[in-house]
Amino acid sequence: MATAITVIGDALLDVHVVPAQPPRPGGDVPAEVRLEPGGQGANVSIRLARRGLPVRLVCALGPDAAGNVLRERLAADGVEVVDLAASATGAVVVLLDASRERTMLSQRVPLAMGLRPELLAEVGWLVVSGYLLLERAGGISSSGDSPRRVLLGCSLASTEVAGWLEAALALQPHLAVLNAAEARAICGADSPPPALARGVADRLAAIAVVTHPGGAAASLNGLSAEISATSGGPAVDATGAGDAFSARLIADLSESDWPPDAGRLERAMASAADLAAAVARVPGAQGRVLGEGPA
Repeated sequence: MATAITVIGDALLDVHVVPAQPPRPGGDVPAEVRLEPGGQGANVSIRLARRGLPVRLVCALGPDAAGNVLRERLAADGVEVVDLAASATGAVVVLLDASRERTMLSQRVPLAMGLRPELLAEVGWLVVSGYLLLERAGGISSSGDSPRRVLLGCSLASTEVAGWLEAALALQPHLAVLNAAEARAICGADSPPPALARGVADRLAAIAVVTHPGGAAASLNGLSAEISATSGGPAVDATGAGDAFSARLIADLSESDWPPDAGRLERAMASAADLAAAVARVPGAQGRVLGEGPA
């Protein structure tokens, strides 16, 4: 039987904006604008569901058009939604420049206050968005040995790191997945990815996987694992690629005994990097790629 996975995180409306020319203060610049489902929690959940895993997403949606779109998309991909309800659905504006570099402006909906203990009971794996830990009530205490707990990274300002780490330690994650910028913020150093992975692993007492443009590095039980990304063509839209990496990594690791050895972790990382690269070559955080299951 496939492992049941509960994800706690955002389901947001992504507003992608690609200006035809540099924005001008007070000016009106032509742009390509797309409205699409997104949010770290929703992106990870949908990729897991397309893998055929039973997935439950705990999120907060509003009684509005954006919320209806997100509910429909999640249901169509087989994700069970536990809606904590909000006055309005959150959104993120993704601004892409000529080189496809992203700037994101987010309006999140707080989740932590609506969490109830029964939502965390009897789950196979528990995947927690790092953004949840930025909320004042965002601490989720570990619940013994029952769920396998995964912590996903998030963008952190220097003033947020200490509080985030405190909440992360209360969660006692078994696995943490971050990108290099997030790991640098936590470690307070601009080190190579393997050193960043070791630093995160030491701070969280967890297996740590750090992604970077050239691949990914991991630290587990004092051992290192590393893979290089394969070239598959130019990126079109990197939004959601990191979430796809996390989902594929979790899916692969959930299908075998825990903990993984270095070889199995490297194979899962390589598979995850392949999916992330494929997602970056299609528009939208949840764009479907070859081999992801029926439409």
